Amino acid sequence: MKPVIALPIEHYESILKRATEDSPLYFRLKNAVKMANTVVVRYDPEHAEMLLQAAKHFCPDAVPEIQQAIRVSSREEAGSLIWCKKRMDELAGIPRH
Repeated sequence: MKPVIALPIEHYESILKRATEDSPLYFRLKNAVKMANTVVVRYDPEHAEMLLQAAKHFCPDAVPEIQQAIRVSSREEAGSLIWCKKRMDELAGIPRH
């Protein structure tokens, strides 16, 4: 599952109106899910930096939210990788130390 970033509608609109229509960022933003005053953007990890840079230039107030979402996603991914390795070791009969 792709990580998500939840943004207030004002931040979302500020970034969207400055994104070029042929960019991957624009595609991600246009396909976001709008809920009340929040927009949930799914993103590929490689596009996270693009979103962060756009926010730094066009909507600095969104930067902390984006950075937090990236940090959480990175921790979850690392945790999943550790769990997968442990499980693979168990299935292969490799003892833990």
